Amino acid sequence: MINPSAKPARSEDPADIVPKKSGTIVTIRSFVTGLLLSILVDYWIQAAELIMGQRQGHTALANTAIPVGPFSVFFVVAAINILCRAALPGFAYTTGEMITVYVMMTTSCVLSSSGQLQFLIPTITAAWHYATTENHWGILFFRFIPHWLAQTDPDVLDGFYKGGTKLPVLAWAPQIAAWAGFMTALAGASFCIVAILRRRWVDQEKLSFPTVALPLAIANQESSTPIFREKLFWLAFLIPFAVSAVNTLSLNQPAIPIINLRSAPMFPNIVLDRPWSALGDLRISFYPFVIGIAYFAPLEVSFSCWFFYLLTLAQKVVGSAAGYDTMVKGAHHASFPYIGNQGAGAFIGLALVSIVSAWPHIKQVFLKAIGRNPSMDDSEEPVSYRFAVVGLILCVAFMAGFSIKAGMSPLFALIVIGLGLTYMIAATRIRAETGDAWLFGPECDVNTLMTSTLGSQLLSAPDLTILAYLRPVLANFDLRCITMPHQLEAFKMAQELNVSRRKVAGAIILATVVGIVVSFFITLSVWHAYGAEARTEPWRTLQGRFAFDSLADTLRTRSTIDIPGLGAVGFGILVTAALSILRMRFVWWPFHPVGYAVANTSTMGSVWVPFLLAWLVKTMALRYGGAKFYRQTQPFFLGLIAGDLIGGGFFTALGAFTGINVYPINW
Repeated sequence: MINPSAKPARSEDPADIVPKKSGTIVTIRSFVTGLLLSILVDYWIQAAELIMGQRQGHTALANTAIPVGPFSVFFVVAAINILCRAALPGFAYTTGEMITVYVMMTTSCVLSSSGQLQFLIPTITAAWHYATTENHWGILFFRFIPHWLAQTDPDVLDGFYKGGTKLPVLAWAPQIAAWAGFMTALAGASFCIVAILRRRWVDQEKLSFPTVALPLAIANQESSTPIFREKLFWLAFLIPFAVSAVNTLSLNQPAIPIINLRSAPMFPNIVLDRPWSALGDLRISFYPFVIGIAYFAPLEVSFSCWFFYLLTLAQKVVGSAAGYDTMVKGAHHASFPYIGNQGAGAFIGLALVSIVSAWPHIKQVFLKAIGRNPSMDDSEEPVSYRFAVVGLILCVAFMAGFSIKAGMSPLFALIVIGLGLTYMIAATRIRAETGDAWLFGPECDVNTLMTSTLGSQLLSAPDLTILAYLRPVLANFDLRCITMPHQLEAFKMAQELNVSRRKVAGAIILATVVGIVVSFFITLSVWHAYGAEARTEPWRTLQGRFAFDSLADTLRTRSTIDIPGLGAVGFGILVTAALSILRMRFVWWPFHPVGYAVANTSTMGSVWVPFLLAWLVKTMALRYGGAKFYRQTQPFFLGLIAGDLIGGGFFTALGAFTGINVYPINW
């Protein structure tokens, strides 16, 4: 049976730093606290990313592997809880309550940021606002857009883009109801997939989950060696926090030099000739939190990430030397070496390999769901397998019905939804094995795959129009704020701390449903107050227009099937399958399929150096110090992660209250 991930050595498991608990309690107060803090973080995200982003700068609060906003609030709650345990132990939160509060924030708040709600709302408003007699949008596609799908009221749009108005709730009610329903169904489908695959990925394959080590260590305050008492933790914490402090001072007092650890060109003042010019904007970075997370990934994973990225650069240089990059290509077609298309194949292949390897388990789950496998025990799963299977079917049916009602053909609706969930499964697998800092998918995302690689001539104008609306949340390469990886991590943490997965599941469902609705009102209120084209950050606003510029271009210039690009997708699938088979057959095989997948996205271009450094340091630690020394160094790298994230969160919060310019740590 194909297994894309060999079981990591126990000495490399990030959960090693957290002793198993005999049992912890989840209570109503943790649900209430988690819900209230989720709403607080939702508002903080919009205040920082929409308002501060226009004038001061900010750290992105939701789109990294460990979301800065939820983690910063969780860190403060943990510090308060330590004081409470000393002074009022009866009121202190248990480990189970702490982790419940954290996962409620992470699984719900990410949906309110870029790649989800902050892209969706500008898409809902863009078509009627940016339409002119010159661009002919009204002629091209307005007749295919139902009014409940988009905001078309001129007065509402004027207030949205100019600001200075209160949210007209009744005018927005149809769009809020429709899209909140779709986002809830998408999050529900993600949840059900996680519930079905959890046992296979967590219990049987024992994926490494590099991002859970830090929240586990902070939540487990009942440990004999809590992380807050580790000197190495605080030593490492101070390094990136001090860098954030110096850099924030530098942005406000230019005489102070900046210490740039963010992604920057490796050769900023050098003009390279062919074929080396194919390297393009080769970048280098030293993100502390990325180094820290990568340290907890298995060595073969961290090695494969930077190795395959360098291999993509070699492909570009070879292609330039041979003149392949200058070959004539059709409209909207990709060019050699088809990195985005290889990435699409790798994502599809990774999802398919994961499903094939899990098929015996999945088959038993479905038999359990229909009552033909009574011996299979699902009492310890997040929900019953019947709930998961029926829930997945209902959520997919709702999304398909939504799309068909909007005007999309039934077959195309199912293909888009299926591909969207396939990319998300692959992204979740990548997060679980690499701790990928930013979950960007390949540039050949679902939208590009359907409209460019397979050719837009095959699609009707209504199909393309509705796809433009689904693109922000389902068919976009920006997967940073999908909730599926956080849902899976929540159940991994629940298992490590022996917290009831059923109660954690209830907390996630509650936070997600409430969070989506509340986030709509918060985000729309901010845009109506400050203006999407007036006093808020413009990049997110323009995401809405970009979808319809692309749609108009596609409708005007229909593309044929991109045969080389489609071949590259197939090549990516085959490479991923081959790497998975070789890992199954040969224990010593060093190349991991998730490394190939993530290397063919834009993420690795910014973080290949941190992955290289983490791999090098961890290799030396294990080779010369052994497993014991590796475990002893873990608090230092947890401190690197925490100090970087808290530095970003603290100075973003300080900037919100004081108006100072803020150094962003993660973009």
